[in-house]
Amino acid sequence: MFLRLALAGLYILGLWWCYEVIGRFREDVKEIRELKGVTRKAAIIFIWAITVIIAIVLIRYSFVIIEKLFS
Repeated sequence: MFLRLALAGLYILGLWWCYEVIGRFREDVKEIRELKGVTRKAAIIFIWAITVIIAIVLIRYSFVIIEKLFS
């Protein structure tokens, strides 16, 4: 029971993370183009890399949820 609640919580947090980061897309692109500092650019790219990984996991897990619902 606890494992299912934890997974549901992680799923919701992943959705929230993606929503927040994708909402910043335009600002992040603008910031990467304008900034000369490597550290800030690297941080933005790192956050986007994490977001892509989280989105892939969410999509895969969504298919598992749909499969469980229909079986």
